[in-house]
Amino acid sequence: MSRMVYQYKGSDLCFGTKSVSLLPYVSKYQQPVIVYDTNLIKERIQWIQKWPELARLHYAVKANFNLEILKVFKKMDCGLDVVSIGEMHQGMKVGFAPKDFIFSGVAKTEDELTWSIENEIYQINIESISELKKIIAIAEKRKKSVAVAFRINPEIDAETHPSISTALKDSKFGLDFDRTREAIQLLKKSKFIKLKAISFHLGSQIMNVKVFAKAIRTTKPFFKELQKTNPSLDRLDLGGGLGIDYKNADSDLDEKRWIALQEVFTKELKDVDAKKYLEVGRFLVARSGLLLARVEVIKKTSYNKKFLILDTGMNHIMRPALYSAYHEILPLKIKPGIATTYDVVGPICESTDVLAEKKRMTSIEEGDFVAICDVGAYGSSMASNYNLRPAAKEIFIK
Repeated sequence: MSRMVYQYKGSDLCFGTKSVSLLPYVSKYQQPVIVYDTNLIKERIQWIQKWPELARLHYAVKANFNLEILKVFKKMDCGLDVVSIGEMHQGMKVGFAPKDFIFSGVAKTEDELTWSIENEIYQINIESISELKKIIAIAEKRKKSVAVAFRINPEIDAETHPSISTALKDSKFGLDFDRTREAIQLLKKSKFIKLKAISFHLGSQIMNVKVFAKAIRTTKPFFKELQKTNPSLDRLDLGGGLGIDYKNADSDLDEKRWIALQEVFTKELKDVDAKKYLEVGRFLVARSGLLLARVEVIKKTSYNKKFLILDTGMNHIMRPALYSAYHEILPLKIKPGIATTYDVVGPICESTDVLAEKKRMTSIEEGDFVAICDVGAYGSSMASNYNLRPAAKEIFIK
């Protein structure tokens, strides 16, 4: 039996754990609206927190930094995976403390590192020799102990889009094994730097969980090697990256995908003596949001191509324009009639502002409303004010 995140009841599109009709959310429509159901997030947090080997789940704030969503993670005793001091400050607005932060990112500024060291955040994930040198200098100047991890690049093909694959040989992310050994020798010259973890992150939107097994098999011998000479090394940060099927919003299938990954982790790590951490973003929040928009123009060209032009586009959901990502687009109300093929595009003055190509839709008219699905991750967090169109309004199902 499937549990669909969105489905039709009669002719109305319904959404969320309570399967509520979306039509009331456009009754006083003035601008595009993102409707969230945080119960979908809570459900997924619970799936992951049931893994007996998990020390703590850290949420990747870059996926969505809405304060109401961060409150959910705070209430459910998660930490945060952050990539800027701005994300740390955002988390602190809802009660997170520095001890809750794992700080990733390839270009941390000196000010960000200084703040992190002075406030004793939980862990800094080091991604270059240059960064380590900066950390050592700051720590020694302030006589502060720092907990660090080395983000290892295991050179694994994550089998995802190249734009969101982060562990290949020529990636800007992480350190290869030789560079990490070099960093270890540099680290040992400072009494203030404590190597607490080895971390890896393969990329985003990974559907084949077997790539995680490859990464662990590549990283595990190195981790054990380092433990012999670094007694403080007691954490293994497994990153995140688990994907969702954007063409099938069945929660049961999502849960099965997580269970399959959990089984990989349990099997491959049974002989590893370390606390296990996860940094998950998309898998937790993507399903939680739908973007509601209005059809402004239906246009037919001389070559018989038809455009469905919405009042939302790459300014609110960048992923399709950025790397041709798929999002299901559905009318809020089904009408009888003949299906027509459209290119669904936005209002932005760029030819790349395309949300879907060759989308079949039945009897849709100007003024009708559609839902762009699964925008809870990398929707509002990647939005821009390009063309100075209004931001999408964000509201939550009670």
